[in-house]
Amino acid sequence: MSTDPSPPSDSALRDLDLRVPPFPRTLPRVLELLHEPGFTDPEDLTEIVQHDPAATARLLKQINSAYYGLRRSISDVGRAIRMMGTTTAAGSVVSLGMLRMDELADGPVEACFHRFIRHSEATGFLASSLLRPQSPDGGPAPDAGSGVTQGRGFAEGLLHDFGKLVLFYNYPEKAAALYEEKRFAEHLQETDARKLERFVFGCDHCQAGAYAALELNFPSALVEVVRRHHDPENTPDTVAPSVLRAVRAANLATKAMGAPLAGVAPLEESMSWEACAEQPVWRHWNPDPEAEGPPLDLMDRLRAKTETVRLFTDFFVGTSDAEAPDLPFNEPAAQEA
Repeated sequence: MSTDPSPPSDSALRDLDLRVPPFPRTLPRVLELLHEPGFTDPEDLTEIVQHDPAATARLLKQINSAYYGLRRSISDVGRAIRMMGTTTAAGSVVSLGMLRMDELADGPVEACFHRFIRHSEATGFLASSLLRPQSPDGGPAPDAGSGVTQGRGFAEGLLHDFGKLVLFYNYPEKAAALYEEKRFAEHLQETDARKLERFVFGCDHCQAGAYAALELNFPSALVEVVRRHHDPENTPDTVAPSVLRAVRAANLATKAMGAPLAGVAPLEESMSWEACAEQPVWRHWNPDPEAEGPPLDLMDRLRAKTETVRLFTDFFVGTSDAEAPDLPFNEPAAQEA
């Protein structure tokens, strides 16, 4: 039995009166910087971050963690940003915006929230990696461990499921029942996750995320990634097709990496690497235009990066400062003389 309600229009979403999560005012400004062509100037980011004590504290904690292996501590945030790299530091500030949702971390969606954060970080990592050294419109498959937050796609991957955070914030009890307990899946004969979301909340996470992203003045390209990351072939002019495809592909790969990177969903989901490779989006990484799937070794190289991605999410979530993993950046760890 089909239970699909019609997707709500933008005006209908306004009628839902969704509350926008209370993100810091610095977030839209940092996102704008991330979407500026050739964004590299650390002074621009420093000017924003130095007025946000929480962001300053986070960046200083990270640069002084075992992850970077410095011999002397850094106390100047501008210097920390220069050493981390401007895009990496900006990505950390965006991550902090989500981690500051304390009421979610301690409420009924606590378990969902923590899985959501890890999945978001992992998707940002892989989306950026898949876009290096070139876009997935052709040419050799990139190394899935390179780049991290040093290139395009990190912010888009990090915020692709932004709508789930909006739903957590507005409907914590319903969200826990849907994503954690899978309660509605037991009673509704529906196999489409977004249709289940529409029944429970009146909108799905793509629609809720786009609505809130517009309210928060996110860059237009990022709004469209939030809205369309499940439909990367339908790309508006405001977003590069390669970025949307990379987010879609990274989202699939994190699910194949298993818990705790797979995120949250209304239905029990498990994805093997074989099933992941069968998804049509991967053909864009194959230099053979007639090929239906990815290059033969791409899935193997992604799979081999699972532990690196987990270490990366540990670092950004802030739970693994005890040991320094091998850095997944292109450049070596910064060493303070």
